[in-house]
Amino acid sequence: MHHEHTPAGLCLKAFTIWQAEDASDSSLAYWMVDNDFSNAQGISARPHSKHAVKWVSSLHRYEAFWRADGRSPRENTRNLTTLPTSERRLGQWGRYQRRFEENLCRYQEIRLDVSPAFKWDPHEEGWRARFDACTNHRSSTGRVPYLNSNDPIEFALARWLGRQMRQLQRGTLMATRAARLKAFIAEGPTI
Repeated sequence: MHHEHTPAGLCLKAFTIWQAEDASDSSLAYWMVDNDFSNAQGISARPHSKHAVKWVSSLHRYEAFWRADGRSPRENTRNLTTLPTSERRLGQWGRYQRRFEENLCRYQEIRLDVSPAFKWDPHEEGWRARFDACTNHRSSTGRVPYLNSNDPIEFALARWLGRQMRQLQRGTLMATRAARLKAFIAEGPTI
């Protein structure tokens, strides 16, 4: 694991960014708890805000899930019986952060920005990741992904790309995505 993805590395990165700005809001309470948790000290003897302890504890569980599973926690899935309650609650915590971003102090915002587990717009991040995978596939093979039944990864990319092309034709693809897809098409053949 990269040092910058450890709790201590993420805490230090967020602290450095926050200190370069204005450290005059309630951020100090959140940083103190994050620093104690991140450096495996537990909660120090100094008094801490209960809200900060709860928030930092949730963030650390969220990131621990990401480290263990290689993905962020979900709050929903097609078959809800397969979604563990603990993962669902962490997914709900993430959605709550996105929904009430204006209520977060500056340190919380920065800490979420530097977290590899947290995405402010997970749908857009997922779209970009698939688009980048299609671009990388074309760069490495000289062609766009096609429905190759011998390669499940390429098959999935081809299905995704086909859906994006249909949305582009129908005019239902978001403008920023449409522009990227049109540029992708213009770069070469689209088998």
